[in-house]
Amino acid sequence: MKKLVFLLLSIILLNCASTNYATQGKVIPKDFHFKTTFTTLKTVIVLPCNMNGSTKNFLFDTGAQLTVIQRDSIFGKRFVVRGATNRTTESGSETIKDFKIGTVNFTNTFANNSNLVGLKEQIPNFGGVIGRPIIDKANWLINYPEKLLEISNKNLVDKSFYKLPMEFTKTGAPYTFLTINGKQYKTIIDLGSSSTLNVPKNHELAKVFEKTIDLKTNKRDRYTVGGLQQITEKIGIVPEVSIGQIAFKDSKLTINTSSQLRIGNNFFKDCIVYIDSANKAYRIKKLN
Repeated sequence: MKKLVFLLLSIILLNCASTNYATQGKVIPKDFHFKTTFTTLKTVIVLPCNMNGSTKNFLFDTGAQLTVIQRDSIFGKRFVVRGATNRTTESGSETIKDFKIGTVNFTNTFANNSNLVGLKEQIPNFGGVIGRPIIDKANWLINYPEKLLEISNKNLVDKSFYKLPMEFTKTGAPYTFLTINGKQYKTIIDLGSSSTLNVPKNHELAKVFEKTIDLKTNKRDRYTVGGLQQITEKIGIVPEVSIGQIAFKDSKLTINTSSQLRIGNNFFKDCIVYIDSANKAYRIKKLN
């Protein structure tokens, strides 16, 4: 078995106005509802998707500004993309005629293409990364403990779900606010990251944690845009982090080279997360 690596994707375009690309395409049928199970790679969701008649395994990434298709060589219009550690690489581009998740077909979706060496070896039959141009066209109910996923154009939750305080960038990147020791910090919700709570080493929170919790030095491999890299980081446990009225106990902390403060999939390991794209909102139900 190949050694699994931590993931930190968050693919961002640098040299184009991507809003038009992100909204390109539509969903067929107009009314849809599909329920399925999912697997994970280091907590990041992996979904089987049918792309133009061929079924491949795709990572699900709310931090990705565009969908990315795995190609051994790039083609189409070239773009420079930046990842979660600020490394950059060149990618190509294409339009996907049919991208199906079960019975839901995302048609004429704009995507980057790139040879994701270091990542493609981790996932059998790897197809690429599902980004916000697909995510923003549906509502997604993610049950992390049961590994169940529902996709629909209709509402999927009731009043028992808590609405997170949120801000969205012009390109749709989702941000919420963490409260730690009585102070608020803006953070991206990055479901393309296998981290729990990831703090850039030059962030003010890094200095706070260095003074308030026990930290250990850790070396590991990590995949970001540009390929695998070995990093040295500080790790520890944060006793309590809150988002609004919801408290999260004993969150795993990593302090390393990173573009911004982020919470990843593992932060929500005891939750059902609802991405309410229709209303530009995130809602959660904490199960433990």
